[in-house]
Amino acid sequence: MERSLRIAIVTPVYPPYRGGIGTVADHDARCLRALGQTVDVFTPTHNVPTKAEAGITRLQPFYAWGNGAVLLDLVRKLRGYDIVHLHYPFFGSDILAAFAAKLWSIPLVATYHMRPKASGILGFTFRAYRFVLERFVFQSAKVLLVSSKEYAQEHGVRHRNIEALPFGIDTERFVPGDRIAARKTFGLKEDIPTILFVGGLDRAHYFKGVDVLLSACSAMTMPWQLLVVGDGNNRKTFEALAADLGIADRVRFAGSVPFEDLPRAYQAAEVHVLPSIDRSEAFGLVTLEAMSSGVPSIVSDLPGVRSLIIPHETGSLVIPGDAASLTKALDQYCGDENFAKHCGEHARIRACALYDERILAKRLVEVYNRCIV
Repeated sequence: MERSLRIAIVTPVYPPYRGGIGTVADHDARCLRALGQTVDVFTPTHNVPTKAEAGITRLQPFYAWGNGAVLLDLVRKLRGYDIVHLHYPFFGSDILAAFAAKLWSIPLVATYHMRPKASGILGFTFRAYRFVLERFVFQSAKVLLVSSKEYAQEHGVRHRNIEALPFGIDTERFVPGDRIAARKTFGLKEDIPTILFVGGLDRAHYFKGVDVLLSACSAMTMPWQLLVVGDGNNRKTFEALAADLGIADRVRFAGSVPFEDLPRAYQAAEVHVLPSIDRSEAFGLVTLEAMSSGVPSIVSDLPGVRSLIIPHETGSLVIPGDAASLTKALDQYCGDENFAKHCGEHARIRACALYDERILAKRLVEVYNRCIV
């Protein structure tokens, strides 16, 4: 019997902060513990109220900006672990995690989530970081995990030992449910086809394409209502856009939904939409949540993101940033109940077969053990 490992997960964000990287890190931690592993999570405070949390250490940054942070205590804290698992990018502390792994002779595993995009000075900073500091982090990692080989190839991500390990979903938590009851939970009309968006409404998630979605909905010919789950400093802008488009009465901005209530948001929907506008979107955990809930997804035709969809079987692909393309797809799902049901049922089967987080957690332990040998 293999011994239990002491694993340190280093991540720039973690629940209650909403975001893909933190959600994946949380999935990993929970599933690894269920397999008998000892897991400690290290993450910045990010203004989360200080309280005792088993297995979670929130470190006060020396300096922080956005989701980046310099955690000077990290080097000392990582001593004595069997594995350091870094969720990348983590500007400011990814380099510290890599240094600590070298200093204490601990295998480093890195999960590559996305390549941030920006223009101007910020874009130049990202490129400089990639060509200098990212190289050190990747050279330090024994394995570089990616959600799909397609996304890595598209972005020129290279490593001597790159391995595809999709992100997983709790298929026992996200399940099909009572659509009418779920709609009542969110104050939606019971008999109107419901479109669902789940994602951050802050500036950091500019690429989610909420404005494109609102424009697409405004041009639909079929009956519809839209449930927007998420919050952020751009929410008022999107609410104003909905009003300008004359659709405010059909859009429900629900804000941040509690963790335990999120499955009901999917259960309320005919179709889920991930209308991302560029390649900053690398995978789309929300698409997995929809699939597991038996809900088809319309997603932008982007590397990595599209790998979750079998067109016309579990969902549809649309042109990134093209509202007309999205309108056409939305009308199909909201106007053809049988088609939406067919795609939802097949999405559920695919989620359970390929993306169950318990199966993927076992594969992750295998990766760790190969690094230690």
